[in-house]
Amino acid sequence: MKFILSIDTEGDNQWDHGRELTVENIKFIPPFQDLCNRYSIKPTYLVTSEVCDDSFAKEIFKDYVLSDRAEIGAHLHSWTTPPFADKDGFRFNDPTHAFASELPIDLVSQKIVNLTNQIESSFGKRPLSFRSGRYGFNEGVARVLAANSYLVDSSVTPFTSWKIHKGIPSGNGGPNFLDSQPQPYFYETSNGSLLEIPVTILPTKFPLNNHSKLAQYYFKNVNGSLPLKVLRKVHFKRQPLWLRPHPWMNIDLFDELITEAQKLNLPYIVMMFHSSELMPGCSIYRKDKNAIEKLFDLLERLFILLQEKNITSYTLTEAAKNYQQ
Repeated sequence: MKFILSIDTEGDNQWDHGRELTVENIKFIPPFQDLCNRYSIKPTYLVTSEVCDDSFAKEIFKDYVLSDRAEIGAHLHSWTTPPFADKDGFRFNDPTHAFASELPIDLVSQKIVNLTNQIESSFGKRPLSFRSGRYGFNEGVARVLAANSYLVDSSVTPFTSWKIHKGIPSGNGGPNFLDSQPQPYFYETSNGSLLEIPVTILPTKFPLNNHSKLAQYYFKNVNGSLPLKVLRKVHFKRQPLWLRPHPWMNIDLFDELITEAQKLNLPYIVMMFHSSELMPGCSIYRKDKNAIEKLFDLLERLFILLQEKNITSYTLTEAAKNYQQ
């Protein structure tokens, strides 16, 4: 098993839709990279269009890539990546953050081409890995990625649905991944194949962790069933568990999740969080300096746990190139 650390590297506090677009959080990445260096962890920074235009980002990420300490991949925010259109949901930095999965495929294609070229121009290397903003992913996006020589995507969030979350005002909301499994798999398209390595999200409590169909049934129906809601409150709180450094996470929960992944013989475990979580007050998850210190402490504990379990690090592209079915 290999550990993949993926960072959605983007503008400041993207939960505050429609705010002025700034990238101050990028200045807080070097201490995090130093922590990763100490434990031989190679992050995959999945960068948005606005990050490509930042002079400090160009400086540090070129250095990380050149010294083989990190990978630069693509992170499509449809609301900040050109081209745009003058209608609701399609404008630059639109207050409604559209899912790529609900956009016309020709527009998605143009945005991915533009973002890919921006990344290559800014950081000196063409990206091969991808994550869609707000996890807005489907087979149409996969076809576009394959056509642009991407090797791997990591947008799928197993046991999770984004349908109730709105994007375009007239759209159908986000994708539904409730039936998705945590194992890697290929999209076979007319443009070639694309490896999907899902974000690591697993049920860890019995019996959900022992019965995939039961878990799917539970997560599909829990919001509409009073008995299941009670069960969630009593026994299945925080289920399914994400490999994310949420403020309420602790090393025991990480250990629980990694153990479950090992039981499933997953070849990779994928952590994700946002670059804005590294800057005090820039994220809803990390509101002050003390919260950042707790984040670094939690990450270091995780890195030590990975060492104890002999789990080493891959970037997303390294994983794709070494994947064996």
